[in-house]
Amino acid sequence: MLQQLLDEGWDYHDGESARLADALEAAAGEAREDQLEPLLKLATHTIGEHLGDWPRARRLAEQVMAGREATPATGVAFGRLAVARFLDGDAAGALAAEADALAAADGELAGRLIQTRIWLGQALAGAGRRDEASAIYLGALALAEQAGDAAPLRDLAIASNNCASELVEEAARTPAEDALMRRAADAALTFWRACGTWVHEERALYLKALVANALSEPGEALGHADAALAIIAANGEQPVDEAFLRLARSRALAALGEAEAGRRDLAAADAAAADWDDPGLKSWFADERAKAAS
Repeated sequence: MLQQLLDEGWDYHDGESARLADALEAAAGEAREDQLEPLLKLATHTIGEHLGDWPRARRLAEQVMAGREATPATGVAFGRLAVARFLDGDAAGALAAEADALAAADGELAGRLIQTRIWLGQALAGAGRRDEASAIYLGALALAEQAGDAAPLRDLAIASNNCASELVEEAARTPAEDALMRRAADAALTFWRACGTWVHEERALYLKALVANALSEPGEALGHADAALAIIAANGEQPVDEAFLRLARSRALAALGEAEAGRRDLAAADAAAADWDDPGLKSWFADERAKAAS
């Protein structure tokens, strides 16, 4: 039962958080060592971030980790326990769990430390504690610069991508938030290039185009969109991504005073999206199109 929850729970964790939380608690006692971290990741995100009940998230994490020693097999799960304790207000307990995670890092201490801090920053952001999340995230980036190849590249790429994506959707940002958004988008591209595929790279360039448009830098936005389209052309087909890139390109061209060229990109995006039947995708496209056409 637990493995099924771990396999399928992310598909409905946001829409049916209460049901999933109850099921995870009921099945937690059967967790094997290899299921500890996936279980705590899903449980703390669902219970802590979506339901806003960090005491409950912590209780589940404590239950799952009770009596377990910090070993290479369990060490990463102690990092998740550290996050649950910190968000429940127990900084000392969080540091103790983080120490267990580091002690079991098996020679990868820097990577484990950065990973745990990234998770903490994500949880703080999910809890609406943006200033604290930003400080933790920027600290993790600084550590990553020192760690080099030992840094957890995928965790950093995802966190950077999420940070920039959330900020670019804000109707208003402070200068500090603008700087953070730019820094995060740059980092997302750097880390995806280091650990991802060409699809990750072109999507990171799309994010940079969105950020540049949001910062009123249409020339930069156009360059990023064109670079992403070139990657797609050289590697395969990504019709959905290309449609959104055309929207970003149209918005940049309009800001540069090239209205006719912008309308051609807008028409190309509309043609690509005409046959889509996914409601969520169509809604997202409509939102982005409104920005391009405004």
